[in-house]
Amino acid sequence: MDHKLCCKRQRRAGRPPDPAKDAAILRAARELFFARGFVATTIEDIAQEAAVSKVTVYKRYGDKETLFEQALRTEVDNMAQAFEIGDQSASGLEERLNAFGIKLMRFVFRPKHVALDRVSAQVFMQMPELGRRVYDAGVGQIRHYLSNALEEACDRGILVCDNPELAAEDLHSLWRGFTDVELKFGARKHIDDEIIEQRVRHGTRTFLRAYDGHTA
Repeated sequence: MDHKLCCKRQRRAGRPPDPAKDAAILRAARELFFARGFVATTIEDIAQEAAVSKVTVYKRYGDKETLFEQALRTEVDNMAQAFEIGDQSASGLEERLNAFGIKLMRFVFRPKHVALDRVSAQVFMQMPELGRRVYDAGVGQIRHYLSNALEEACDRGILVCDNPELAAEDLHSLWRGFTDVELKFGARKHIDDEIIEQRVRHGTRTFLRAYDGHTA
């Protein structure tokens, strides 16, 4: 009897994770974290939203910090799928940059994200280790994807840039402008998707003219 119970427990321990549960947990985490913020969201909230047990969430991610980090990485990875479209030409590069920029700016300029951004800095000042992890998972990943795309374009002779990371900063600044500051200070209440798309396309065209490898 004891041997059968032992074997049963071993089989349970070796059971592979359920991808559907993982997807549900991450979906719930992204929705709640980005709506309420890190501090106001609990593991219990996420488990309830994902229709899984709290134990399941802890077993897969260990703690709230790791889950928050993974939620950010998943969000950025979804944005980065934009780099898989288009061909390897200059027009293909413009298409990919626009697709990524539009996804990114729609996320950054969302009212809930702007509201959370106002208070996040205080939280991360008090929890610097978490702040660094969040930076690496979010902004750091965005910078990585964008820098890599620009470096590849430079290697193919489409662009000319000595420092792809600095070029990524230039492009990001052209996309973002002063809009996030206007939103944070209430000088602008919201920004329509159509305006976001226009800003991104204008920023990309300006960037490509400045870094054009055929006119250098």
